[in-house]
Amino acid sequence: MVRDEYKKNDLMLKKEIQKFGCYLLCLHYYISKIKTLEFTIFDINDNYNKFVNLGYIKSNCFILNPCKIFNHYGINTDVRWEYKNYVSKSNEFEVSEVKTSRVPESHFIATNNSILLYDSLSIDSSGNQYYTTLKCII
Repeated sequence: MVRDEYKKNDLMLKKEIQKFGCYLLCLHYYISKIKTLEFTIFDINDNYNKFVNLGYIKSNCFILNPCKIFNHYGINTDVRWEYKNYVSKSNEFEVSEVKTSRVPESHFIATNNSILLYDSLSIDSSGNQYYTTLKCII
């Protein structure tokens, strides 16, 4: 499982993950839920290196192919982007792209029909307003 205390600013995470890894951490969150795995920070750092070398992500954590990351764990899935008001079906997972005044670039959080499940920056609990721009449906 990716524990809620795993945040992007954890100094044990690779610098690239600390800076740009919110989407990668959300994918680890869902993989941990689907496969009932518990990821350590070492596992996440190791997966970063592995996925960069396999061409699944860029060195700046830009996810090139989330399906291959899921397939790496034996999860066959499709990924598509939907408008922010899309209502997920019971067998779908969401990674929502959000904007906030605290973070000038896009931030990604794990959601279920806009209910926050995992956030590597804790933007909701810090009182920052955010709004969803798109949803990645898995």
